[in-house]
Amino acid sequence: MLAFTTVFPSATRPQHGLFVLERLRACARAAEIEVIAPRPFHDRLPAPRRETIAGLAVEHPTFWYTPRVGKALDGLALYLSSIGTARRVAARFRPDVIDAHFGYPDGFAAALLARRLRLPLVVTLRGTEPLVSAASMLRRRALAWAFGQARRIIAVSHPLADYARTLLSGRPGDRTPPVTVIANGVDTVRFAPRPAAEARRALGLPAEGRLIVSVGHLSPRKGFQRVLRVLPDLVAAMPDLRFAIVGGPGAETNNEAELRALAAQPALQGRVIFAGATPAERVATWLNAADLFVLASDYEGCPNVVWEALASGLPVVATKVGEVERMVPRFAGQLIDRADDLPALRAALAASLAGGHDRGAIRAWAEKHGWEGVAARVLEEWTEAAAAEPRPAASLAGWGTAA
Repeated sequence: MLAFTTVFPSATRPQHGLFVLERLRACARAAEIEVIAPRPFHDRLPAPRRETIAGLAVEHPTFWYTPRVGKALDGLALYLSSIGTARRVAARFRPDVIDAHFGYPDGFAAALLARRLRLPLVVTLRGTEPLVSAASMLRRRALAWAFGQARRIIAVSHPLADYARTLLSGRPGDRTPPVTVIANGVDTVRFAPRPAAEARRALGLPAEGRLIVSVGHLSPRKGFQRVLRVLPDLVAAMPDLRFAIVGGPGAETNNEAELRALAAQPALQGRVIFAGATPAERVATWLNAADLFVLASDYEGCPNVVWEALASGLPVVATKVGEVERMVPRFAGQLIDRADDLPALRAALAASLAGGHDRGAIRAWAEKHGWEGVAARVLEEWTEAAAAEPRPAASLAGWGTAA
C-alpha cells in the first residue's frame, strides 16, 4: 500500500501528523506500506528526501505551489510535484492501493496519481474538508471529483461521512464509492493512568492544586482563548487552579500573542503555563498531572487528544464537534453545544473540577478504542478497494462541473 499525505512526521517535524503515522504503523503489522509525504517548498527546516520513520519508508518530494493565491490549483500543483516520486516508488514497490489522507489538496492529487498509475484509491477525510469546500466553489468541485474517483472513502467522524455523501449525491450509482466511518484510535500503552504526584514532579509542578490541561496547535480554532476568558471567574472560586496549554504553532493561524495577552491579566498571573510543542511521551505526563482536560474547538474530525485524555483516565470538557459526542460518554465528562457559549464552558469546567468521576471507567472505555481495532477495519477497506471492479472513469473536466 502506498500512503500519500502532506500531514506526516519527519526528522525535523516529529510531532506533525502523528495521528496519520499511528494508523499506518498499526496497519503495517499486517501490510507492506511506503509513504509519500510532500513538504512545502518554503519549509526552512532541513529534512532528508528519504527517511525511515517508525519502520516506514518515507519519501519527501518538494511541494511547489503559489502561496496565498490560486488555492484551487493546489491539488494540481501537489500532483505535479509528486508524480515523479510516485512513479519511481510504484515501479519499485508495486502497491495495490493508494491511501490518501485529507480530501484537499491531498485527496485530489492522489486521485490524479491513481489515474496515472492505474491504482485504486482510498481517501480518508480528517476534518478540514467542509472548511476547504466552504471557502471556494472550485475546491468544493475538486473535492467532489476526487471523491468520485475513490474506490472507498473513510471518514473519521459521522458528520464528515454525511458531508461526503452530500457531495457525492446526484452521481450515477456506479460512480459513488461506499463511505465508512472509522474513528481514530489511541495508544493505550503510552497513554495510561499513572500517579499524578509523579507526573507533577517530572514537570516541576506543585504537588497541590487543581490543573486543567489543553493540548493542540496554537490557533484560534482550538479555543484556548475561550478557556482563558472564563478562567478568571474559575480562579476566583478556586484560587489553587492552574491552566496548561500544551502545544506550539502549527500550519494554521498562530494566535499565541492573543493567548499571552489574555494570560497577562492580573487575575491570571502565575496561573497559565505555556508548555510549548511537546513530544507524545511528555503529553502523556501532562495528562497524568492534570485534574481535567478541555478542548473548546470550533471544529474537529476525531481529535486524538480527547482519546489520549480518556485513556489516561482523565475527565473531558469539550465542544460537540466532529466525533467528540460519540467519544465522550456522560460519565466521562461534559460537552457544550457551541464553542462560543462561554457561560456554558465556564459551568462545565466548574462542575467537572468538582470531581466525582470514575477514572477507572473512563480508562476502560478508552481501552476499547485502540489502534489495533482501527487498523483491522482500515485493512478491510484497502482489501475491498483492491478487489473491487473499476468504475467508469469520470472525465477530468468533471471536477470543474461537479456539484
